[in-house]
Amino acid sequence: MKDKKYFCYEIYKNLAIWSANGKLSYNPCSYFSGYIKTSDSFNLEDVWNSPEHNQLKQMIDNDQPISGCSKCYNEEKNGLISRRLAAKELYENYFQDTNIDLDGPQGLDYSVGNLCNLKCIICGPQNSSAWVSDYQTIYPVKNIDFLKYDKHKQLQINDDTVLKNIKNLHIHGGGEPLLSNNHVELLNKIKSVKGLGDVHVYYNINGTKRASEEVLDLWAECQLVELYFSIDDIGSRFNYQRTGADWDEVVENIQWYKENMPVNHMFKINCTWGYLNIFYLDELVDWYITNFSANRLGDKVELIFQKAIDTDFTLSIDVVTPSMKATLVNKFKNYPELLKLVHTLKEDNNKTHKDFWESIQKIDSVRGVKFQDICPELASLLY
Repeated sequence: MKDKKYFCYEIYKNLAIWSANGKLSYNPCSYFSGYIKTSDSFNLEDVWNSPEHNQLKQMIDNDQPISGCSKCYNEEKNGLISRRLAAKELYENYFQDTNIDLDGPQGLDYSVGNLCNLKCIICGPQNSSAWVSDYQTIYPVKNIDFLKYDKHKQLQINDDTVLKNIKNLHIHGGGEPLLSNNHVELLNKIKSVKGLGDVHVYYNINGTKRASEEVLDLWAECQLVELYFSIDDIGSRFNYQRTGADWDEVVENIQWYKENMPVNHMFKINCTWGYLNIFYLDELVDWYITNFSANRLGDKVELIFQKAIDTDFTLSIDVVTPSMKATLVNKFKNYPELLKLVHTLKEDNNKTHKDFWESIQKIDSVRGVKFQDICPELASLLY
């Protein structure tokens, strides 16, 4: 089975759970497009053995591509490390555990809901409660009641024994996980069922909040804790893109994490790239090399580039004029990883970026700022 063209360990070892206002939706991993099942209550066993989950396995057996996995397929075509390839590395080389005959998931991706203190431009109200008021101003006729966060309607597990196989736990957005207690409850449940000593925990955080002593103590019991800081740019451009955050404060918090994390930790930076920052990625790389390329133990901090996706606004850049592409290639000539990103862009002399300008002007008008003032060099290229 593992030699099949579209094989992915996530489909045989993992489930992703999205919690929002009393509904739970499931897919194999957080990169998967669409859901394989939605329910009103938590039942890992039913989802794991469901016809929808088994159908994905059957498609792999038949060498059929899975539409929900298209993001990984496209990244691999462009020479990038996809979630699928990362899972292969994780299970075969790190865990050295290739068993795919499991009676329950070994990994969980868990989205804690949309509670968040930021309204990042690349985000939206589905993943950030702070976004809701701006969204309502931009789209006054849309019903946004379902987007309002309710801390009482989140993940509830009736039978903790469903967690008996868990070795990987990925706590991620939407939302900022450290604002709620859901991840703490889940860690404590896993601890009571099987202990945390063989559990690898991942968090996507925005860097504005520091972990509590309780959380640090739980993390210290885990096999490994990886923190992914969401950083797309630096200085005033970071403040603009990650609206509500302060760059200097985030840098201070990163230093705090470097000094206070238990020894079983790794750091990574997750940069979402697109229209908002493509011209300035080299400055982020320079900051990373100078300030955050390793933790206090000397372990490397990995800088990961993830392409922006479009929601209600056009923020993912796919096509540029030949002159803009040439400018980027010249600017990034000493940054091979950035050149890989640029070479994924198609060229069109008639590209106007009209959809992006309409999107960004809607957001800017509500927030009283102008993209052109914050990113004048990039704005000039896009006109």
